[in-house]
Formats: sequence, structure tokens, C-alpha cells
Amino acid sequence: MLRKNLSLEDTIFALTTGTLPTAVAVLKLSGPEAFSIADKLFVPSREPFSKTRNIWFGDLHCVDGKKIDDIVALSFVGPNSHSGDDTIEFHCHGSVAIIRALEKELLFLGARPAERGEFSYRSLLNGKQTPADLENLADLFKAVHSVDLEAVYSRRDGGLERKVNDLRAQMIKLQAVLDTAVDFAEEYSAVSEQAEQQIDKLIHECSEVTQRYSRFKSSKALPKIALVGRPNAGKSSLFNSMLGRYRAIVSAEAGTTRDVIEEQIEILGSPWMIADTAGIRSTPNEIEKQGIELGAAFLSSASIWILVVDGTQGITEDERLLLKKFESSPHLIFWNKKDRSDWSQEPKELSSITVQGSVLGDKGIEPFWLALENQVEALRLSHMGPTPTAIQSARLEGVTETLKVLKSQVSMGIPPEILAETNRKVMVKLENVVGKVEVDEVLGRIFSDFCIGK
Repeated sequence: MLRKNLSLEDTIFALTTGTLPTAVAVLKLSGPEAFSIADKLFVPSREPFSKTRNIWFGDLHCVDGKKIDDIVALSFVGPNSHSGDDTIEFHCHGSVAIIRALEKELLFLGARPAERGEFSYRSLLNGKQTPADLENLADLFKAVHSVDLEAVYSRRDGGLERKVNDLRAQMIKLQAVLDTAVDFAEEYSAVSEQAEQQIDKLIHECSEVTQRYSRFKSSKALPKIALVGRPNAGKSSLFNSMLGRYRAIVSAEAGTTRDVIEEQIEILGSPWMIADTAGIRSTPNEIEKQGIELGAAFLSSASIWILVVDGTQGITEDERLLLKKFESSPHLIFWNKKDRSDWSQEPKELSSITVQGSVLGDKGIEPFWLALENQVEALRLSHMGPTPTAIQSARLEGVTETLKVLKSQVSMGIPPEILAETNRKVMVKLENVVGKVEVDEVLGRIFSDFCIGK
């Protein structure tokens, strides 16, 4: 965590580029003595070095005159710099020896290494960036996929503010219900039941928003696509085709896949976990039976599931039962092996989205990919909503906890006057979700995620 008592009079430095060695390394020097220190180490090839905004080419050398490197230096005069302070960027060759030599000279001349996020902290204190800017910047560092970037940039459209206003409107209605119980004690039982339903709805909606940040922050809980079907229907071949490499064993022998195989793929810029499950059939083999049971568990938790059907055999009663059991979950049928001469079309009575094709041969699976992308996009649209920042998410979690306290009070039969007061506390906390962010909150939650050179 960044310390609050860092001196703004210090001149600080840090390597802002990646791990050495690299083609080019950029070391940033910032603070009141940046120009005077740079003047002792850098000699431009043409005009004399001066305190101006410029791009310079020249020699970097030690205080004793020994050459370190041929470099490009960029100079920024405060407040017209990222941090608001005088700043020099040394663009060197990315050699360990060069950077270590430069750092040694900077330490000798009185500069000190920057702490994690210290340049951005100075930018905040100098009015160059707001706490909200820094929260978004912190989340940009966490972005792995293009959808992560969309989540950060979409915050500017006021979606969270609109959601908070909607939640507040619901709480005002709840307040009216609780006030009714104050005035009409004989109606308490009916009012309590109505209040509990509204509180449950509010808790659910608050949790939906905070979960978006949790999913954004960590890609460990990726949405799943489960491939299911009978043995030899082509699940493993489809799995390998989706991955673009040979991962699951493909064999004419039934029951080859006896465990769930998982791999990560990207669809429409979003990360997904795809699972190849054991073929569904009755079997005396205990290991294969466990694999089938595990596959059924994965199907239950999958965001999308795909039934792979052997188009030369048609659909069986077991597969029809599977479709009936999980028909409410997003899914599609891949009617496989269209390249075979004994292939036949799917029956017309199937209500699920069905795609004909073949993992092998010249029929391809392009239609399958199009149908799957449509499913992914439809799911994404159904889950769309504002992604809060770390601080907003923490504040909203506080709202959720107070709502849970309110629900507990209702169930215990606490007097309605107390319930109404608790609900007012919830509304105050909710209004603070999109309120002003204090520097202390930024220090505690944001800068710990920053790199040293930022």
C-alpha cells in the first residue's frame, strides 16, 4: 500500500517498461530536481540541455564521465506532465547493465526509487487526475480481454448512476410500506411479508452488480460451455476443433473420455471454459460411470450446453430426456457427421436450435460457430449492466449487508419504527455508492494494484 506521508519534495525514479532485457527501456525521473539531476548525466548531441519541453538525442554518462549509453530523452516541464512535476524520461537500450548503471547514478545524485503507484499519486495530488480516473486506470491494468476494456470505458455512460437511482426508488417504496406498519400496527404481518419480498429483490439486484466487478477482477470463475452426448457422437472431435488443436483423445472405441476435460477459449472477445464430458450411456465400468456423473454436474452449472448428436444414428430417448430436463438453459444441438452417406436429417419436432454439419470432412462447422456466437451474444446482452469500480463495489457490498440486517429484523418482528430507520441508513449508504471518493480510499484500494513505474 502507498504511504500517505511520502514527501512531494523528493525526486523519484522508476523503470516504466517491462522486465529486462528488452529492446527499449524507459526510466522516468520526476520531481523538483529532475532537470538538475538530468543535466549532470545527459549531454545532448546538438543544443545545450535546458529546462524546456523537448525531445533530445545524446549521450548518457556517469558523473565521472564514463559513458553509459546513446539515448533519447524526453523532457516535460511541470505542471504539463503526467504527474504535474518536472519529468525526464530516459529512453535507453533495454540492457540490465545500462539500467543498473543509470539507477546507481540517480541514487548518488539524491533521487530515490518510486513506490508502487507514486507517480499517479502525485498526479492525483497535483490535480492532473481524479480518483475516478485512477480507479479506471487501475482496472485497465486488470483487463485481459476486449470485453474487460468495454466494461471500464462503459462507466462513462452513467449506467451505474441510473441503477443506483432505480434501487433508491425501490427503497423509497419500501420506506412507504414500513411507514404503513408504523401507522397501522394491525397490518404488521401483511406488511412484513411484502417488505421481505422487496428486500430480497434489492439484495439480489445489488449482488448482481457487485458480482460483475468480481468477474471482471478475476477470470477464475469463467462461464462454461459443456459438450454432452452419447459416446462416439463427435464431442471430443468438436472439442478439439473449437480449440484449434488436438487436446482430447479421439477413438472409435466407445467411452474414451472418462473424465471432464476443460480448456479456455475466447468467443467474441470474452473468455469461456469449454468442457468435454464423458459420453452418456449405461455402463458397468465404475470409472466411466463416475465420469458420466461428473459430466452431468458440469451440464447443470454450464452457461451454455451443446448436445452433439450422431446424425447417422439419430436422437435417442436418453437425449430427448436430457433436452427436456435442461430445455430452459441456453443450448443448441449439433447434428454431426453430415459428411457420411448414412447421415439423416434431424426430426422436425425438435424445438431446440439445431445446426447440421460435420467436424470432419468438407461439410465443416461454420454454421455451428455462427449459432454458438449468437448464443454467447444473447447471453451477454441478458447480463449487460454497469460494472462498478473497486470502491463502488465495496460500498455496494455495504448496502447489501445492511439490507440483510433489515431482512433479519423483519423476520424477528422488530418494531416497524426501527425497521424504517434501518432502511433510511440503507438509502444513505446507497447514495454514497456513486458519491465522492476520498484520497484515503484510493490509497487503500487502488494503488496496491499499480506497478512501480506508474
